[in-house]
Amino acid sequence: MTRSGMADVAAGLILCVIGLLVVPPIPLTIGQYVGYVLVVIGASLAVAFRRRVPRTALMILAVLLVVHLVVFDVPSVVAGLACLVAAYTTQTQLVPPWRWVFLAGAYAGGLAAMLRSTALSDDLQTRAFAVASVSVAISLAATLGMLRRQRRTRYDLAVERAAVLEGQLDTERRLAAFEERHRVAREMHDILGHSLNAIAAQAEGARYILTSDSARADRALKDIAHLSRTAVDDVRDVIDVLRTENEDVSPRPDPSLRELSDLINTLQTPGTIIKLQVDGDVDAVPSRVSLAAYRIAQESLTNAIQHGRSPITVRLTIEAGSLGMTVVNAATSSPAADGERRGHGLIGMQERARAYGGTFAAGRDAATGGWRVHVHLPWSRS
Repeated sequence: MTRSGMADVAAGLILCVIGLLVVPPIPLTIGQYVGYVLVVIGASLAVAFRRRVPRTALMILAVLLVVHLVVFDVPSVVAGLACLVAAYTTQTQLVPPWRWVFLAGAYAGGLAAMLRSTALSDDLQTRAFAVASVSVAISLAATLGMLRRQRRTRYDLAVERAAVLEGQLDTERRLAAFEERHRVAREMHDILGHSLNAIAAQAEGARYILTSDSARADRALKDIAHLSRTAVDDVRDVIDVLRTENEDVSPRPDPSLRELSDLINTLQTPGTIIKLQVDGDVDAVPSRVSLAAYRIAQESLTNAIQHGRSPITVRLTIEAGSLGMTVVNAATSSPAADGERRGHGLIGMQERARAYGGTFAAGRDAATGGWRVHVHLPWSRS
């Protein structure tokens, strides 16, 4: 049983005890006493169940009080208390129009009891005072019920708002977790995808020149070792960033377009020729835009090496407030060939470009027939 249910049962028991102890101050026959006891018990039960079935309980109270009014010409304590409980309940448990119908009935019953009572003198002033007193008591009980209802309504609204806010916070936490997982997955794809493909390319190139050009083979093996250590350090950096609360904190500086030539040098193999053309000052590009462009170039070069060994050209055009980058691979295969299947790399590059209000396009190059990636990044929005 709930706390409110236990309180109603206690109120019903208290009303029953008071009613049985304080009988009407008039001589009662056995039949009248039995009827009075039945009225008391019925009223107590109605009070005990007034929250579960409020309208039914108030109807039973109304019938019992009418019976009490007809049988006894003197008001009793139990009748007065039951009338006040009814007035209180109309405001806490009912909705319009029943709230006002039953409250009007409580006023009518209380006034009728005072006007019919033989315990009062026939003096008009005494009757008026009794009527006014009963009206004030019923109004006070109804006002208390109204205040209780308003307080409960405010509480329910506060609970509802808290539930809505909790739902919003939970949704925001889920979105933040999803975005963080997505960001980490993209970084891991860029780091490991590039490094592993570059290691594979260097290893394959070293295999062809191992006997003919030992110096170049040795340099290729050094590049493989360097790429391996760099990949491990980059993965550790991502993990260290995840362990901090500040997303902008990085154990090492992020790569930028200034390191693009070094990136190309590590990817150069006997079977791969990469040309870099720069028009403008790479130092003028903001760090975040430069990082995005570097990652896009890294992924584009990785895809180009993976899908073909034809000459690759990287063109950078830096103007006032914007950067244009084009990576052209003359290979016949591509990451999106055969049904235009888009891999994670193309999706990641497109997301990086859109994050800075830029545009991204990838497809067949009309001039060479190979694969072309073009990105435009404005940094006035970054």
